[in-house]
Amino acid sequence: MNPSADTSDRTRRAFLGTTASLSLAALAGCAGSGDSDAGTTETDAMETEPMETETEMMETETETPTPPADDVPILNYALTLEHLENAFYREGLETFSDDELMTADVLADFGERVRMEVPDYLRTVSEHEAAHVSAISDTVEQLNGTPVKEAEYDFGYETPSEFLAVAEALENTGVAAYAGAAPKVVNNDVLAAAAGIHSVEARHAAFLNLVNGTSPFPAAVDEASSMSEVLEVAGQFVTSEVDASVYELDDDRATPDRKADDDTSDVDVLNYALTLEHLENAFYREGLETFSDDELIEADVLSSFGDGVRTIVPDHIRTVGDHEAAHVTALSDTVEKLGGTPVEEAEYDFGYETPSEFFGVARALENTGVAAYKGAAPTVSNDQVFSAAIGIHSVEARHAAMLNELNAESPFPNGVDEPQTMAEVTEIAGQFIVEN
Repeated sequence: MNPSADTSDRTRRAFLGTTASLSLAALAGCAGSGDSDAGTTETDAMETEPMETETEMMETETETPTPPADDVPILNYALTLEHLENAFYREGLETFSDDELMTADVLADFGERVRMEVPDYLRTVSEHEAAHVSAISDTVEQLNGTPVKEAEYDFGYETPSEFLAVAEALENTGVAAYAGAAPKVVNNDVLAAAAGIHSVEARHAAFLNLVNGTSPFPAAVDEASSMSEVLEVAGQFVTSEVDASVYELDDDRATPDRKADDDTSDVDVLNYALTLEHLENAFYREGLETFSDDELIEADVLSSFGDGVRTIVPDHIRTVGDHEAAHVTALSDTVEKLGGTPVEEAEYDFGYETPSEFFGVARALENTGVAAYKGAAPTVSNDQVFSAAIGIHSVEARHAAMLNELNAESPFPNGVDEPQTMAEVTEIAGQFIVEN
């Protein structure tokens, strides 16, 4: 089986599965305009209604097309970026051999383990971007739009190190682009799927930051970029003509209504997120008090990494801990501003005894955090709260990518991150809570 085709198919299903009811409704709407009423035979219709002339039939056909849905311009904007990334990896992997990538100057300080992983990880990222192109293109068509086509590009790299540097820039731009566009998405099913791509872009960015010698997670909350800012960055690589009108949002487009049809308020969602952040904050605080830097560096699970990775692990773990503490403060303050009472930190038993077990629990918690934010963020009604939640969502994904890597797992195991419900996440968190 072609792994790229398999990844593309699975990602398309993940993206389109949430929009199936919408697409079927649109198709039913188009078909319904020409269908006869139930129970009326073709003969009855011919006898009771006058025949249309050919001219009248042609006029009817030209008057019935369903206009593109409100989210088509945003999806085409995302598709423009995915086309660019897809072409970038496709061309780069054709340009450089595995040996050239593994011996890139920028990887000189890394051990054999990381250097040998780079080509396969880049192929996986490439497959993800190709799958995103297919999924978004299909969705645009289902929403009665015309997908933008791939442009022509000049990425400007000449060496493997320059290729990896451009990859880092593109992936981080993708994170900021999805964060900026998500609050404008009208259809909640499209939003949920886009959030799953957003966090995968963050996972890509974290690994590429790492191999380029920068922090995998440079901020506690990822910043958003506007459409114009992102298109200006992308435009540096595009050499063909671009029709910017495909990204224009109509003034009369619907207002996003992310609220789920239940009794869950924004304060409820924030306190749910705060429960997880309290747990993560306590986990890193206690772990960093339990193990010294040397103990973390010498953890059995890190034995196959070179000094270039192992020596930076303690500082990266401290940064993650600082992020979780900052999330606790920000969420608590927001709950109070919305008139609620922030949940308090509980008492926990995380069950680890060794540094390797500590890293294993960290990986599980961070990946659960990604799924939790993806599942809950699309039901937040307040735009500012939603934007902040999306920015935390991608940072949790960056953390997860790094912790996956340290635990000998892929930083980005899927083309679209899956959500978990509040009930599912609460059950996982409850395994560590000994007193509430």
